[in-house]
Amino acid sequence: MQNYPNGGPSAVWVTVHDILLTEDSPTEAVGPSPVAAEHLLSSRRRVEQAVWAARAELLPHIQRLTVTVNPPDHAELIRAQEWIANTSITPAEACEQMGVTVPEPDLVGWISPWPVTARSSDGSATVTCLTPATSPAELAVDTADWLQTALARNWITDPVPPCPGHPHPMRPAVHDATAWWECPANGPVRAWRKQHF
Repeated sequence: MQNYPNGGPSAVWVTVHDILLTEDSPTEAVGPSPVAAEHLLSSRRRVEQAVWAARAELLPHIQRLTVTVNPPDHAELIRAQEWIANTSITPAEACEQMGVTVPEPDLVGWISPWPVTARSSDGSATVTCLTPATSPAELAVDTADWLQTALARNWITDPVPPCPGHPHPMRPAVHDATAWWECPANGPVRAWRKQHF
């Protein structure tokens, strides 16, 4: 939490990071989850839809990577539970800000970062965290941007997807709440073929 000069607070929801995993990296917490699995289904679905949408746009090269969505770790779920319990925002207000209506017990999954792993055939992996509370188009664009980087790290030298008339790839961007591909030099080229979210 940070205060702006006018005295108003700002809240930061989303944590996105990129981590390279080694075989020794821990990937799972030990013990029972503080949140029942059924309360994570709708948030998992939002993250999976973003992954599916991005993968569909990055074919055929994306087939070289296996992408896995994992639930938030226990510490993140506990942090989210505490935030919900201690904040002045009501569950209805949180849903309104997210643009989706979910039952109160499901909110924990929506504001927690979900680890998503892209693993290549040589066993190397990269992880990012996606927060379901992010708008669907922005979530899909963030996922595509991360997957483009993962492909480049796996020696995919072709531009994915190719930018018409240029040697570089197009970049994902959000325009009018819709996922688009844009030329880094000339701006928007086309909307994603199917808006899967």
